[in-house]
Amino acid sequence: MGRTGLTVSRAGFGGGGIGQVWGPTDEQEAIASVHRALELGITFFDVAPGYGDGKAEEALGKALEGRSEPVVVATKVRLLADEMDDVAGAVQRSVDISLRRLRRDSVDVLHVHNRFTERRGEVPNSLSADDVLGPVLDAYRAVQRAGKTRFIGLSAMDHHLPTMRRILEANEYDTVLAYYNLLNRTAMELPPSGVELFDNGQIIPLARSLDMGVIGIRSHAAGALTDGLDRPPRPGDALMQKDLASAQKLGFLLDGPIRTLSQAAMVFCLMNPDIHSTVPGVKNRAEAEETATCVDLPPIPPEHLARLQQLYENDFRG
Repeated sequence: MGRTGLTVSRAGFGGGGIGQVWGPTDEQEAIASVHRALELGITFFDVAPGYGDGKAEEALGKALEGRSEPVVVATKVRLLADEMDDVAGAVQRSVDISLRRLRRDSVDVLHVHNRFTERRGEVPNSLSADDVLGPVLDAYRAVQRAGKTRFIGLSAMDHHLPTMRRILEANEYDTVLAYYNLLNRTAMELPPSGVELFDNGQIIPLARSLDMGVIGIRSHAAGALTDGLDRPPRPGDALMQKDLASAQKLGFLLDGPIRTLSQAAMVFCLMNPDIHSTVPGVKNRAEAEETATCVDLPPIPPEHLARLQQLYENDFRG
């Protein structure tokens, strides 16, 4: 995983599922899903305190306790507006709580989980580049010196792009979580002309040029790229409605060994060699099994990729 030197499975395990963010589950099934993932060779687990108000970290901690498999564990800190007067203290408190939940003395990667905007507070709990490269970086370095994290990283979704790129180009952080899926490839390439997509700023090639670790997130578009959304869509969620409509055009990908839309979504991400690990949100054993076994599926064939490209360039109309 870039300059970290960490070795991770290409298929990783996102903690939103076991944090009960993506559809219903319970702690017993969450723990069982981690155990099944370990049995199938998944070694990278990405969680956050915000996934179910600590539920993901707690479930992962219980699941990994006493296990001997080598794993790489990442978690996050989200700073609140009223914590910015004492960033060092807030980061330290958050990390200590996470480590107690995870039943570990340290994590491998600690990500910044705020949105980045031109000026702090432009959206709730957002940070500026000066924040992230100043007091936040200092606080993360202090946690690193204390041995509570090996590496530090950034969550790169929904940001003001010049701010995000400025932070990345400073080359102080080791890893980045990048939004990339069948419906939005803008973390890799410019959006097609005339297509309305949130532009994720082509940050993957930038991160790779800096030898950062790249972790793919939202591989399944928050559930739109599955055979059925596992929860009611939030009222007014225009992106989900658009993604669900676009996903209905992708039945041609279910061909040969690829039998489900979620498999197609995962295979598409695994085909990108610039992503070290992709971490879909997993909430049960069946999802853990499907995620892990996608590494053995063949790539999407060229004729399907060509048809996908046409749809993508036409905003999935027609």
